Order: sequence, then C-alpha cells, then structure tokens
Amino acid sequence: MLTNDTDYLSAYRRRRIADQYRFRAADRLLTDTAWRVQLRVLRIQCDEAEARLAHLVSHKVQGLPLADSTEAALRASRIAMDNMRDVHTRIMDQLRARRETFLSTERNKVVETPVMLTIYSALAIAATVLLFWRLARALRNTERTKETLQINLAQLDKEVEHRTSVQGMLQKVLDTSPNGIMAFRSVKDPHGRLVDFEFLAANPQANAIAQRSDLVGKRLMAELPEHFTASLFDAFAHVVGSGIAFRKDLHYTAKGADLWFSTHAVPFEDGFMVTFADITDQKHAQEVNTEADRIALTGQITRTVAHEVRNPLTNIHLAVEQLHDEVDDRDELVQPFFQIIDRNLKRIGTLINEMLESSKKRELSLVPCKVGDIMHTAMKHVADRLALNGIEGEVGVAADLPEVRVDPDLIDLAVTNIAINAVEAMEPGKGQLRMEAYRVKDDVVIEIADNGKGIPPENLVRLFEPFYSGRPGGLGLGLTTTRSILNEHMIKLEVRSTVGKGTMFTLRFPKEVFVAGMPEAFS
Repeated sequence: MLTNDTDYLSAYRRRRIADQYRFRAADRLLTDTAWRVQLRVLRIQCDEAEARLAHLVSHKVQGLPLADSTEAALRASRIAMDNMRDVHTRIMDQLRARRETFLSTERNKVVETPVMLTIYSALAIAATVLLFWRLARALRNTERTKETLQINLAQLDKEVEHRTSVQGMLQKVLDTSPNGIMAFRSVKDPHGRLVDFEFLAANPQANAIAQRSDLVGKRLMAELPEHFTASLFDAFAHVVGSGIAFRKDLHYTAKGADLWFSTHAVPFEDGFMVTFADITDQKHAQEVNTEADRIALTGQITRTVAHEVRNPLTNIHLAVEQLHDEVDDRDELVQPFFQIIDRNLKRIGTLINEMLESSKKRELSLVPCKVGDIMHTAMKHVADRLALNGIEGEVGVAADLPEVRVDPDLIDLAVTNIAINAVEAMEPGKGQLRMEAYRVKDDVVIEIADNGKGIPPENLVRLFEPFYSGRPGGLGLGLTTTRSILNEHMIKLEVRSTVGKGTMFTLRFPKEVFVAGMPEAFS
C-alpha cells in the first residue's frame, strides 16, 4: 500500500491459495469436534481479514476511492488481522498444552514398556518361529503335492489324449460305416413296465435309412411306427429284459421303398443298440440266382418235353394229311373232325414253340436307349388292345433321365408283356394304364400301373412261376420270360398289388446299366 509495487501481490495471492489448502488439511487431521469448532472460528477471522485486504488492494490497484478514509480502512484491516492472530495464538497454546500432557503421560509409561515389550517380543518371535516352521512344512507338502499333481496331470493328459483319439476313431468308424447304427434308452411307466424306447444316438447311415436327422431325444414308436412293428418292438424289449442278442432279416416297404436289412440288436446299458445292414442286393441276387436255377431247370424240362412231343406231333400231322386224302369222297361228313384235329395240332405246335422260345438262351445285343422311348414303344404295342377295351393310356417321363444300355427288342418284349397283363386285368371302359419313369437316388424307376382287379397275395408269390397263369387259356410263360429278360439286364422287377384296386410293376434300372456308368465286363 505504501510502495504501490504490484509485485508484492503475487506472493499475497499464492499465500491465499496455500492457506485454503492448509485449512482443508487441518480439517482432516483434527477429528475432535471441539477442535473443528475453533478451526472454523479461525477460518472466519482469516476470511474477514483477507476480505478487507482484498478490498483495499482492489481499490488501490484500480485507483478507486474508498467509502471510508484510507486510514480507517487500514485500521479495520489491522484489527481483523489481530483478531485472527489472537485466535491462532489461543489454538496453538491449547495444542502445546495438550502435547505436553501427552508427552508427560508417555514418559511415565517408558519404564513399563521395556518389560512388556520384551514379553511381547518374545511371544511374537516364538509365534513367528512357529509360523515359519509350519509355513516351511506346508511349503514342502505343497511342493510334494504339486509334483504328485503334475505327474497325475501328465497321466491324465495322456489318458485324455488316448481316449480322445479312440473316441475320434470310433466316431469316424460310426460316421463312415455303411451300416445304420442306433442306440436306445428304455422308457418305462410309473409301474416299471417298458412302454417305449428313446433315441440316444444315430449315425449318418441310420439317419439316411430312417430319412430323419432329428431323432435323438425322441420316442421310437412315436416317430417311426412304420419302421418297427409290434413284433419287432417285443423282440427289442426281450433283448433288454433277457440280455440275449436278436438277429433277423427284415423286409422294409414303407414310403415306397423295397429294402431288406439284416438287423442285429444287443443290450446297451438300460436299453439296446441295433445295427442295420442293407442286404437288398444280396437278397435280390439270391432271388435272381434261385429264379435262374428254377428257370434253367424248367427250360431243360421244357426243351425235353417239346422235342419229345414235336416228333409224335409231326407223325400225327402227316397221318392226318394222308387220311384226309384217302377219305376225300366223304369229305363233308368228316370235315368237321379234321378241322378239330388241325386246330388242336396247331395249338399244340404254338405251345411247343412258345415253350422253346421261353427256355431259349438269349444273347444280349446292348445299345444305348432312352427310357422314354422304351415306354412309348410298349404303349404303341398295346394301343389296339386299349382302344378295343376303351382303356386310357398315359406315359410320364421325368426330365434329364440318363440313357440305359439294353437290348431294345428284348426289353420291348418284357415291358409289353407287363402292359398286356395290365390291360387284361382291367374292366373295359373303366381301365387306366399308367407308365411313369423317374429317378430315385442312383436308380431309374419305371412304374407300370393299372386299376384292375388286383392279384390276391397267395397268387402274387407265384406270379413268375413257369406255366402259372391267372387267366383261362394262358400258358403262363409271358411273365416268366419277362423276369428272365430283366434279370439278364440286371433290372430288378417288383410287384405290389391290392385286390380291387390294381397292380403296379416297378422296374429298377441300376446305375450299372447307365450309358455313362456301364462296366466294361457287362458292356
């Protein structure tokens, strides 16, 4: 104020900031309420003194006149500062007195402290030694345990790695197995009776056979009742109850399929595991071989009988001609008898020729043919019969079917024979002959269906037997010849029939007869 030098103000302002920091620090240190009250009084006095000083400095710096005289303002400021110093001095005196009292008390305790300190130190040392001893022993035990755990972990890692490898190998075997494999858990009612089985696992081949991939966790009889009849369910229940394995060849015809499976069920935990091996080709080969042997034997007998009958028949025919010449003058009387004899001789000759034709060994002349051409040609051959009986004919061929390598004449004969049988089984004016070709997986399928009278089950099993005919006057060699021709072409023939609704013949051309997939030995 006297020098008008503003440089003094820098130190003044820094001190104000420092004072604020010190007040906050003192407030944190003085936890007693009485001390905080005195500190608050000191702060009020300090703030008042600083406010008066700030007022003076502000007006002095800005050159403004004061409300009071300068001397009065300075005097008021000094009074405020003196009051602040008095409060500060009183607080400091109290602090010094409190400290002296505390120090006096502590000096009196000095004599007692070494003894207690020695005792406490001895106890602390003993406790520390005991603690370190136990800690050292625990550390040694921990090290031994750690080494044991490391050894066990190494062994477990090897075992886990081995089991993982074995599991991966088993999973690969299951995934690549050509057989279907399923595992089941028994499902029982509250009385303990076995009522169903729950799927636990199924490999890809089993899913493909069942045409489902969402079976795990579901019930067997609820999801696939057509796959497992009551007798088969009872067999599986017997496996679970007795622990004895079950094996049987099953014929599966659901969803339009015609397959054979070798089924083998064994106990598995509280259920069973079953494997399905597709033996359709083996069954078909057995049927073909059995049928070929039967046809061969029948053919041998047929040729023998035909040759034995042909010679006497020729002699009878010559004798009748000679007799006809000798009784010429009574021709009108005997002519009806000669006509009967001639007609039956011709019929016998035709039957002998048919028997020889059916038993003749054929040489296949294989050429590429379109499946649609085979069907349309056969339909043309029965067109007259269809028109005569007022029967409708329909041909449907799927797009992009591969060509097949067959003997056109023989395949035409086989398909035409089936179509003729279909026409003869239908009622005139109401019949409908349908031929359809499409692709099923690796096979090309031709269906020949009619809505005729159908074939009873007892006659269906004899349908391809030589000399068996379901209509009067038939020799029973047409379908036998058809079956023989198809077998020679590796084409599987299946028949399904319902009495009163009709019959369906199914021809399955395997990929081996496709032009692109023909084996050299067969072609």
